[in-house]
Amino acid sequence: MDKIPSIIILSPVSRNRTVRGSIFLSVSLLLVFVLIAFSLVVYEYASTVARKRFADTLTSLSNSLLKNLDAQVAEMNRLSLTLIYSQPFQSLYARHLALSRSPPSATQRIAKLENTEALIEISETVLGPNQSAPQVYIYDLRGERIGAGYYSRLIERNVRTEPWYSAVMKAGGTRVILPPHMDPLLEEASVIVKDKRYVSLLRTFQDALLSTQGIVEVEQYCDALFGELDLLAGSSALIFVFDGDGNQLYPYSGPPADIPALRRLADQAERRPVVTGILPGKREQQIFAAAVSRDTGWTLLIGEQAAGLAASVLQYAMWISLLALTAIACSLAASYFIARRVTVPLKALHEEIEALDLGNLEAAHEGTQRSDLGEIDELRMAFHDMRLKLNESIQEAVLLRAHEKEAQLVALQSQLNPHFYHNVLQTIAIMAEEESPAAIQDLIRNLTQVLRYVSSTEGTTATLGTEMEYAESYLAAMQARFGGSLEYVVDVPDAVREVVVPRLILQPFIENCFKYGTSTRPPWRIELRGSCADGRWVIEILDNGPGFSAATLERMGERLAARRRSADGLFPMSISGMGILNCYERLRLAFGEGTVFEIANRPEGGARIAMGAEFNG
Repeated sequence: MDKIPSIIILSPVSRNRTVRGSIFLSVSLLLVFVLIAFSLVVYEYASTVARKRFADTLTSLSNSLLKNLDAQVAEMNRLSLTLIYSQPFQSLYARHLALSRSPPSATQRIAKLENTEALIEISETVLGPNQSAPQVYIYDLRGERIGAGYYSRLIERNVRTEPWYSAVMKAGGTRVILPPHMDPLLEEASVIVKDKRYVSLLRTFQDALLSTQGIVEVEQYCDALFGELDLLAGSSALIFVFDGDGNQLYPYSGPPADIPALRRLADQAERRPVVTGILPGKREQQIFAAAVSRDTGWTLLIGEQAAGLAASVLQYAMWISLLALTAIACSLAASYFIARRVTVPLKALHEEIEALDLGNLEAAHEGTQRSDLGEIDELRMAFHDMRLKLNESIQEAVLLRAHEKEAQLVALQSQLNPHFYHNVLQTIAIMAEEESPAAIQDLIRNLTQVLRYVSSTEGTTATLGTEMEYAESYLAAMQARFGGSLEYVVDVPDAVREVVVPRLILQPFIENCFKYGTSTRPPWRIELRGSCADGRWVIEILDNGPGFSAATLERMGERLAARRRSADGLFPMSISGMGILNCYERLRLAFGEGTVFEIANRPEGGARIAMGAEFNG
């Protein structure tokens, strides 16, 4: 919109009249002296109080973090006790011991296999549908181990050769917690748990005659157990956790810390309310606090930079001083201008400032009140110039924001998994070798529709009906590749198909179904279902795969919640080259704050993505 600048014409003003210099100078020197003394007192007081409060906050935080760790260890302990004291487990395990390690007949081998599968099933039942822990191992004392979780099978494993065997047996049924470690079996079992580290809880269990029958091990992800610590450690906080045997538990990766030095610091923190020192890995002074768990014997040490606190206190004192100085200057100025009868023009300018809003930024008026002081008239002129500049800045910011969002949508639209084309071309080659011209024609037709839709430059939006046609072509092409192993259903009512959405909004989640949903045994099933009720439409993308892990759901929930609180820029979280948060951002840009966006697991198994908005959104 073209803007016509307003012109302010002010008549010549007279020069400032001065006050008596001697009174002004004497009062100023007295006030400056009082200000300096006041600032020193405020700084000393604020520094002492701030350090004490900061230390109390660290102590409270360390206790809270340790309480959370105790609760998670207690959950692992509960899982192990629930399993070994379960009557079905005891019966099945007694039968497991009664069966030969190497059954001679087929009937006995089948019986052993069925009994092993039943033990695995009851172990996974104890873990629950949300997998409270990723893995459980059951060791017998004759050289076999049964796994349940990501690694679910029976293998030969002599538990007596394990480095922790003597400690667990010596504990006599009391839990033993192992420090962070890798699990080679899980590394080979699934890419989902690749490069993961675990904390294990082990204990022996006995039969009715109090004879030790075996050992149960519950493994938990380190990033799940210490997830709250990971969030804090990403800031300026420095956190260490170690057990009574001197094992470092957190950080669970990276170089080991000096545990004896950490013990000495923790002892100091128990004796004094405010403790400073140099923590491992830092050169500057830290204010730290420690907490010791009565349940696990773990010690948590947390520290923050002392320099940052001192700078904050100094900045606080400076602000107090500046505010005091400003108050003194305003008092002197008020006394001076009141004597010169300047209240009337000041009031007029004040009313004009209060009347300012976004609707009248361009309207600048020549002041109706003039004074005989040049500063007042110059202030009025500067204010009107500010209005014009502010209006220009706001318009420029609005235009820049609009261009930025359009560029973001165009960039997001351009992403598609290149492996799709590679796989389709391979499928066409195989069909050509098998002489299937009709199937090749159908596949090429679907591929052409996919390419035409992706490469189209007609805009950044499309109807859901067009999106569904593209999705059906894509799924048909994938079905040509997987054959009878893939089933898909597209059930979207006509009313929903008329909704205009960002282009390629469904593609990332369909690709995600193939990436993770096909990690299980076929048949694989993908469903696109739409519904409308109460003035709102919803599209669901469903599969029958393994679903999301609890840690993934928690992490995505936290990031989506943070995204709803802050809408600056785009936030990547990769799913086949496109971000979950980016897809949410595209919907939010298109439909506003009423956007529906849900990520969850289905009760019967598999993943569920739901998105939607109001019809008039």
